[in-house]
Amino acid sequence: MIKFRSARLARILVLGLGVCLASGASRALDLTGFSEDLPPFAYLDSDKHRGLANEVLDRISQRTGLGIKRVNMPWVRALREAQAEPNSLLYVTVRTPEREPQFLWVGPLDKCDIVLMKLRRRAELKFDPGQAAAPLQIGVGRGSPSAQLLRDAGVPETVIYQTPRSEIGVRMLFAERLDMLAGLLLPSLFQVQRHGFDPAELQAFHLLKPGYGCYFAFNPKVDAQLLTQFRKGFDELQSSGELQALREQYLRNPEQTR
Repeated sequence: MIKFRSARLARILVLGLGVCLASGASRALDLTGFSEDLPPFAYLDSDKHRGLANEVLDRISQRTGLGIKRVNMPWVRALREAQAEPNSLLYVTVRTPEREPQFLWVGPLDKCDIVLMKLRRRAELKFDPGQAAAPLQIGVGRGSPSAQLLRDAGVPETVIYQTPRSEIGVRMLFAERLDMLAGLLLPSLFQVQRHGFDPAELQAFHLLKPGYGCYFAFNPKVDAQLLTQFRKGFDELQSSGELQALREQYLRNPEQTR
């Protein structure tokens, strides 16, 4: 009888341990976040996920217990992966009207104005969509909303040059293989600093679109409870002032966060 009870107790303990392990494993993989290299919002530093958006994810995870796996890859691939995986989010994502029905949104992290940039020494360059023609070249990140904004402004397709990563556009601009860049100013400044160029040389000279906002964009098939937990954690960071403090740290003092 004692032997039988011992065996039964052992089975119960094994089953209980299995449930705990399974629960822990599922929690570790609650959500998958896909991002590109976009400092100061998200980037890799010695294989560690850094930046404003990643710090926000860390703090949401601490507050809610959500496990958030993170993957950094080129934007077009990140977009494709996030659309294919139900319990996933794409960050940081500019909330354009075209993207609005494609995702569920939490944010914003920042207002994220989209601007035109050029080298300060190239004073002769002006933005006149009606006169824009080759050989003028305006760089945009592939899959970003900047290309569509240029098209909407009347810029011909032959003038728009799409790059797979923002750093490539910055390098091409400073090599004068591009005349202008369209995109977010702060990430571009970070890439300028990262590659050893002078940030004072980069000039934002035309506002293409104010304040679409940068968000966490969730796959519409995400588990509703996971989204509710995430949103609750984000709202708490916002109401406590913690989010604003992080934003000021990263967006006002870029040199301190490299």
